[in-house]
Amino acid sequence: MSSRITGGILHVPASRPSPSRRIELENDDESGGDDAENAMMLAECIQREEEEEEQQRFGTIEENDLVIVHVGFGDQKAVRVNASSSSSNNKKKKKKKNAGVLHTSYGSFSHKRDILDRNVRFGEKAFCSGAKQAGQSKPPFVWCLSPTCELWTNVLAHRTQILYVYDISLVCAWLDLKPGKVVLESGTGSASLTHSLVRAVSNNGCCDNDDRKGHVFTFEFNESRANAARDEIDENGLREFCTVTHRDIETNGFPKNLESSKIADAVFLDLPGPYKCVESSAKCLKKDGVLCSFSPCVEQVQRTCAEMQRFGFVDIKTVEMLGREFDVNERRFFTDIEEASTGKFSRVVSERDTKRVREETKKAKKTLNNKGEEEESIDLVSLRVSAAPRFQGQTHTGYLTFARLAPLPEGWTKASWNERAEKKREAGMDILRAKVERDEGQKRTAANARGAFRKSRGGGGGGESEKRKKDENVLASSSKKAKEVHQYHRADEDEYSE
Repeated sequence: MSSRITGGILHVPASRPSPSRRIELENDDESGGDDAENAMMLAECIQREEEEEEQQRFGTIEENDLVIVHVGFGDQKAVRVNASSSSSNNKKKKKKKNAGVLHTSYGSFSHKRDILDRNVRFGEKAFCSGAKQAGQSKPPFVWCLSPTCELWTNVLAHRTQILYVYDISLVCAWLDLKPGKVVLESGTGSASLTHSLVRAVSNNGCCDNDDRKGHVFTFEFNESRANAARDEIDENGLREFCTVTHRDIETNGFPKNLESSKIADAVFLDLPGPYKCVESSAKCLKKDGVLCSFSPCVEQVQRTCAEMQRFGFVDIKTVEMLGREFDVNERRFFTDIEEASTGKFSRVVSERDTKRVREETKKAKKTLNNKGEEEESIDLVSLRVSAAPRFQGQTHTGYLTFARLAPLPEGWTKASWNERAEKKREAGMDILRAKVERDEGQKRTAANARGAFRKSRGGGGGGESEKRKKDENVLASSSKKAKEVHQYHRADEDEYSE
């Protein structure tokens, strides 16, 4: 199985030539061997490396290559190029139904005839060699794109809900990932984030002699999903930088060898109960390591933050990424408001109105020419670039909580740290109790003041009570008069009816 997808995901050739022969030639050259022969062989080796790199990055598509086929807006497919034909009637020889054929709404594309035989390169169009559709001058085509982590996220098989580019970019940035770092991931799922983590921590093949090789240890509690993710990692040529393990981290925590070695620079948790794994994550992290938790519910975030404070994490922050995309395109708008208000056309001119708009424009120009007037602003429509928000966003809404494991000061122990945290909690509770007592006291004071005011108004006698009685008498007399008027009208109605 080819692993050329590594060239797209890691931005380097997957099967880069081994540097051992090149280093051997360089050593021979320094030691004074056959200069001419060594120089020639070294030049050939370098040229072969450059050709291989060019071929891997921008070369033609070969059999077993992974290609991201862009059919249309929101329609992309992951295709493993297969030269075998599906036209054979012998079904026993078929390893897979419709192998070597891509079926789209524009037609069926043969891997061998339309891609391999035509030497299609990554980033080019692949035309369908079948019959042309009615009314089309050219055959239908699709774009053959080189695989990247972003494209892989759009086309991978969804075994679980996945993280999209918005969350992935923030996770990789705030985990401070770079080549040579070690990351622990719990909750592999569909391995959408895993591919981006691998790209961030791998040394990209540019430092062949560098011993600092980054690695991603990812854990999944579901065995079938773990096996599927492991197969994808192997097929995509990332086995050197990623290890998939079947393990329930919530129940058992991370492996003891990772906790004792403390080699992790960052830990990512995508679990129903991330607060159960904070202690094990703290044991695996180096000093100043970063922990990130992805949770869809605020209650999970609250419990996780409490556990982070308990086990020595600081700089705790929670964010929510809400992606909103805009469509920017060129559209036709009316320049004459009066003409647009006649109802002949829609508010935004569509392709169907183009013919009618042209006819109206010709008539207006002819009228102006007959009158001898100049043709100014005669076009009824104009092309303008507009931007409108896209209402269908591809995001998995959730909360990302980040925290950093603070190194203990010299002479401190875990017991002293827990004692300090307990004192801070008690001080916070004292402040909260004092605030509650203050608020209750203010409420009691206000209630007593209102009672005293009412009592003073009720027992004051004098002018206030007399004024109150006078107002009551006025209201009583007005209501009595209203009743008499109503009875009078009723009497008139009865007389009229008789």
